Amino acid sequence: MAKFCPECGSLIESRFVAGRERGVCLDCGFVQFARTKIGVGALIFRDESILLTERIAPPHGIWTLLSGYQEENETLEMAVVREVWEETGMKVHPRGIVFLRNMMEHGAIDMYSVFLCDSDSQEEPFVNDAESTAARFVPRDEFDEINIEPDSRWFIETYLHLQPKPMMAMANPFTHPHLQIFTAYR
Repeated sequence: MAKFCPECGSLIESRFVAGRERGVCLDCGFVQFARTKIGVGALIFRDESILLTERIAPPHGIWTLLSGYQEENETLEMAVVREVWEETGMKVHPRGIVFLRNMMEHGAIDMYSVFLCDSDSQEEPFVNDAESTAARFVPRDEFDEINIEPDSRWFIETYLHLQPKPMMAMANPFTHPHLQIFTAYR
């Protein structure tokens, strides 16, 4: 539980709210619900290869899908486009979400949306940030030769096996300017 209110800076106290102990600001009424992290990942295919990046952060030298966290004031699509650009200098067009992972990790709820993306570029990706040592399209038959992160491999192989229909953000009747609703309609 945080010690200070993120809304007004006053001390947070523990109170029973909505069925459990939660941090509550007695000055402004802010209630601290679950801590969340929202991540995005990108499946970007070129022929029989998938775009991967080799990470610097521990464990060093592991190859993963291009991914990162959603920032404030950006949609999920904006986050995946930004992450791919930051990591490879490539522009992509998200086709939709093909996987949604939800887990508890380090006391926070971790949501991760994997997008199927297209890229108009036929150029080779390049390392565009300080998080990676390499970025390239890796043929599936090379997966056993590189240190590919198990979750990334599972997402790739499961997508290729199941070919799930991407969930797209749909038009909706609500007035909130940043509201998105995803569905796998056609």
